[in-house]
Amino acid sequence: MNRRKFLVNLSALLGCSVASIDVLAINSALTFKDGIKAKLSKQQQQIISTIADIIIPETQTPAASQVGTTLYIDYYLHEFLSADKRDEFLDGLEGLYQSTSIFLSLPEQQQVGIVQQLDNQLHTPAENTTYKKLKELVVVGYYTSEIGATKALKYDPVPGPYKEMKLKEVGGVWL
Repeated sequence: MNRRKFLVNLSALLGCSVASIDVLAINSALTFKDGIKAKLSKQQQQIISTIADIIIPETQTPAASQVGTTLYIDYYLHEFLSADKRDEFLDGLEGLYQSTSIFLSLPEQQQVGIVQQLDNQLHTPAENTTYKKLKELVVVGYYTSEIGATKALKYDPVPGPYKEMKLKEVGGVWL
């Protein structure tokens, strides 16, 4: 094997190993969406859905929970985190506001106020790491869903119209 081929193969290997676990979770959750059975409790699913819909509410596009972000988060927690990290996250979720049941029983305006307060504390010494991770998972799960990518981000894999160019017009110079 020559040096150039070795460096190319090494680069490919390092690139693959650096790929984030999030990519695997997204791909798996979105590919097998119908076959995944939720492992979170109903109350945990409900608080994640509620907070996700406050983070990304329904506008001209569906809300976060409507595109399956709760299922994505459930799958991510159970398939890609260690039991200790998952339990730490779920304990933190329970402690976001007094208790999950109290948060869910509050009127919508108070729930929005609590989430806004948590959001305002991000990037400060008082930030809640569980909320920060939850928000990250909601945003990643939403914008990597089909609806999030095509409707919210308006992703177009081939932008612009096709325009055939004659070789005579372009000439022999290639940039």
